[in-house]
Amino acid sequence: MHLKVFYIKLVVLTPQQNARVERKHQHILNITRALLFQSHLPKNNWSYADVHAVSIMNRVHSLILNNKTPYFLLHNQTPDLHQLKVFGYLAYASTLQANRIKLASKARKCVFLGYKSGMKGVILLDTHSEEIFVSRNVTHHECIFPYKQHPSNVS
Repeated sequence: MHLKVFYIKLVVLTPQQNARVERKHQHILNITRALLFQSHLPKNNWSYADVHAVSIMNRVHSLILNNKTPYFLLHNQTPDLHQLKVFGYLAYASTLQANRIKLASKARKCVFLGYKSGMKGVILLDTHSEEIFVSRNVTHHECIFPYKQHPSNVS
């Protein structure tokens, strides 16, 4: 038996040769860009917005998938949308008792960046120290975006 091997020749730096992948990539980038614009977070946090965008896309019904979600097809159960949070909102993470001195604040002002896979905690960005960390004890304020610049009063 003779086996024929077919090679598809792709030219370097011409991503338009794979239209389906390019279209999906463009869709992901559009959602990522929208999340960054809404939250006013610096662009160096794009990777967290990108993961959040894909998470949203996997939980949205698709006509191509017979009105099912990619999450449902992968896990054979409907996704829990109650845990889905707004990207880049204000959150306060409780500081551990051991790391707190008597008159120190009991919470850190943070920005929500996403979820940590395999953990119940969320990924947060400390607005003061710019440290990224995971916390489980979080108070959410989904309508407030700390990085949003208030327009200055120009007379």
